[in-house]
Amino acid sequence: MKLAQDVYLHLNKMIKFKTNHITFRFSGVFNSKTVARRVLVAQMLATSNNTYPSFQLFKKKLADLYGVQLSTNISTKGLVHIIDIDISFLSDSFLPEGSSLLEETVAFLREVLFNPLVAVEHYQTKTFETEKTNLMRYLDSDKEDPFYYSYLELQKLFFKEKTIPFSKYASADLVEAENSYTAYQEFQKMLREDRIDIFVLGDFDKYHALQLFEEFPLVDRQTNLQFNYRQGYSNIANEKIERKENQQSILQLGYYSPIAYGEEDYYPLLILNGILGGYPHSKLFTEIRESAGLSYNIGSRLDVYRGLLHIYAGIDSKQRPQTLQLVNKQMSDLKLGRISSHLVSQTKRMLLSSAHLSKDNPKSLIEVMYNQQIFGAKSLTLSQWIDKIDKVSKDDISRVASLIKLQSIYFLEGE
Repeated sequence: MKLAQDVYLHLNKMIKFKTNHITFRFSGVFNSKTVARRVLVAQMLATSNNTYPSFQLFKKKLADLYGVQLSTNISTKGLVHIIDIDISFLSDSFLPEGSSLLEETVAFLREVLFNPLVAVEHYQTKTFETEKTNLMRYLDSDKEDPFYYSYLELQKLFFKEKTIPFSKYASADLVEAENSYTAYQEFQKMLREDRIDIFVLGDFDKYHALQLFEEFPLVDRQTNLQFNYRQGYSNIANEKIERKENQQSILQLGYYSPIAYGEEDYYPLLILNGILGGYPHSKLFTEIRESAGLSYNIGSRLDVYRGLLHIYAGIDSKQRPQTLQLVNKQMSDLKLGRISSHLVSQTKRMLLSSAHLSKDNPKSLIEVMYNQQIFGAKSLTLSQWIDKIDKVSKDDISRVASLIKLQSIYFLEGE
């Protein structure tokens, strides 16, 4: 239901969980100017507010509410940067008779959002600087992960849109440039201008929840968000070799995919990724890691919201030509339909198993609700999704494989 223009409340009453779940979601444009500010906002939201001005007091209040859990989460879809406040709290049936946590939990969320720890239009400096330092340390340590670093470098080669190669968590340099004023002003902008979705899932009084959230001072806004990003294919494959002091060498391959979320070819694409490198039984793992012994870590991942299928492999630097040759062979076999029926069936079973498990994960259910809201009929129910997966044939997979084209090659050569 709509609380204001581009502000939505989603209430899903179910009794299967011991806890109720609230996700307050900000969806805004992903760009290099604001990504660090938004990540810093996420840090501050889970740390303190004006009523509970220290992390200790903040956590003590949550503990007093029978152990309410609050955290923030950051993700992307296409060119959209998503900041979640996730809260879980005990259902009434697990509390002393006559007790309910819904009202107190929503009141605490309101404090987090509308009574932040500020002083004259900026976050309280001491707390902010602590969180900024913590974030920069995390980002600096992340840069030492060769797979993380090389994947970001692959994205720089692959995407023409220069914002995308930035991590959803920003970078230490971007964070360093921000301060308590710029971050707080970004938070106020998020409250005014971001698309907002509020999800409540569990065993609760829907009418009472509606009353509580209707009191939030959220105004109309007009958003224009690009959840599916596609760039044109280039016949020229970009390639870069970088040498770095590292025991490992990492090969990263970026493949262009024209297939968007929810399209008919999306379902064969999911199976293709599973067959190629998404599972331990996949072709990359069995043929290149186990049979040829060329890689200690190999697989593939699909970013369907940005049109990127990427293959990663940790190898000895001398094995790059042979590894590339074998990866190309696996892709060629898929395009020619050289796929065993057993491999197709096994991959379908893995996908269906993951889908069934997601029914028992509140955050996964919330993600389904969000996709249904933004993608409409393209986002299927579980039974519809299962039917689509079941009907995918080997011909569908090979046809989709023929649409996948190598666009970028990045090699981090360890020294």
